[in-house]
Amino acid sequence: MNMSDARALVREKTAKEITVRHLISVEGVMRRLAQHFGEDEHRWALTGLFHDLDQDITADDKERHALLAASWLREREVDDAVVNAVLAHAHPEYQTDLMSKAIVAADAVAGLLVAAALVRPEKAVGMKVSSVKKKLKEASFAPGVNRDEIHACSELGFELDAFIGIGIEGLQLVAGDIGLTP
Repeated sequence: MNMSDARALVREKTAKEITVRHLISVEGVMRRLAQHFGEDEHRWALTGLFHDLDQDITADDKERHALLAASWLREREVDDAVVNAVLAHAHPEYQTDLMSKAIVAADAVAGLLVAAALVRPEKAVGMKVSSVKKKLKEASFAPGVNRDEIHACSELGFELDAFIGIGIEGLQLVAGDIGLTP
């Protein structure tokens, strides 16, 4: 599926603009992670874009979350590795490869980065790792962000600073698409 069709599917299946922006932010982080690992950027970007595709419907049903999205993606013959990674972000038993493990940390760091960008006049432009790390330590800042999932970047071979830096670069790839440029 090309990116234009993928984003159209996101618009079709989501009810909230905040969900769309979140999906696109994780798309950017996953694309940058793929570059880092020498993996298929398009496949990783699709994983980020689709990981919470059913969030607006399944928000109150954690058991069903990602399963509905997986069924929609299979109907459209999306790559099995992408479907598996979408499932993996919500159901650990699907975390079987690098991409399906990376989506968990990417999802969490993207949430923190977007929150940090929203309180800056420059938005995502010029973000610094040190500033984001300060926000990470503040439990009251973006309280819905799972800090343990961000720290799990070590399982991907990253030191925290490097992971946040790559996350910032990924967010900057899509910042213009989600209103995070001044």
